Amino acid sequence: MTEKVGAPVNTPALVGLHTYGALVIAGVWTLTESVRAIVTGAASRAPAWWVLSIVALTVCSVMLLRPTTDPLPMRTTLLVAGLPTLGAFTNIAMLESPSSFGLYDMWTWPVGTIILCFLVLRGRALMAWAGQLLLSGTVLSWWWLTGPVESQVTDSGQEFSWNLSFLAVCTVLGVAMRRQVTIINELRDTTASVEIHRELAAARTAERDRELVYLNATARPLLERIVDSDSLSDADRIEISLVEAQLRDRIRARGLVRGPLVDAVREARLRGVTVVLLDDGGVDALPESHRELTRQRMTALLLRELEKATEGTTVTARILPPGRALVATVLCLSESGVRRHEIEAKKSD
Repeated sequence: MTEKVGAPVNTPALVGLHTYGALVIAGVWTLTESVRAIVTGAASRAPAWWVLSIVALTVCSVMLLRPTTDPLPMRTTLLVAGLPTLGAFTNIAMLESPSSFGLYDMWTWPVGTIILCFLVLRGRALMAWAGQLLLSGTVLSWWWLTGPVESQVTDSGQEFSWNLSFLAVCTVLGVAMRRQVTIINELRDTTASVEIHRELAAARTAERDRELVYLNATARPLLERIVDSDSLSDADRIEISLVEAQLRDRIRARGLVRGPLVDAVREARLRGVTVVLLDDGGVDALPESHRELTRQRMTALLLRELEKATEGTTVTARILPPGRALVATVLCLSESGVRRHEIEAKKSD
């Protein structure tokens, strides 16, 4: 028995984005970043805008961490790519018209960049860059239109280049990681294919062994008798013909060589009845809930005809190919006439 191969992996699962720990870290991180507005006094000047910025960034985090298909669905992607810009607008509203730009004042800009970096991990690198250009364009436009505002930390160009550089590095790492995930899944598929072929080979070997046991028990004694005897009696010839017919049934009608039918067919042939069994796979293609019931109906019909059959009668049972209205037929040709029984593929009672 081979071990089952695990399910395909994806980048979010590989880095643990869907875990409880990731959710806790995201919550603590969002709360910590929002405290920057308290440090600068912006939150006290415009508490409503501050709360709205926290809501926007929290929604982004939840959308990124929520287990969904990979890559992230496009509607969710558009929401995540656009909300950092909304956060920037709320940040600008909190600042109003400052005379200078100090540390932590535009705190939603780097936070939005980090959110967009995680959007890259969710398989939406182009949309992450579109969101970054929209976010940066919003902040820089405000920066320049208001004076420009004097910065106590760094100028706008340096801040812009830092955010772009950070997203660029995350994009390279994200693309590389997703490529590795693709390789992992390809190796997984190869392993699964190997396991399937191994199980099929084991099944073929087991089937061959069963057939060898059957041949040793039925055909081998007769073959030894043929080799050791100068002549064969009529009983020997009958037994050989019966074994030959049984071997033919096992090849052409696997689905009909079942329990009571094996003995019933042998007894009918001993009485001089010609029995033809064919299996073209129609029963195996039925839903599992109907399969066994159909076999039972087929067995009952065939047993009834074999019991009534007399010398010179021909009984033909055939399981038809898949996709037909009928799944099986039983035909009986005798001196008294022809009887035909049909089993419909869709009938379940």
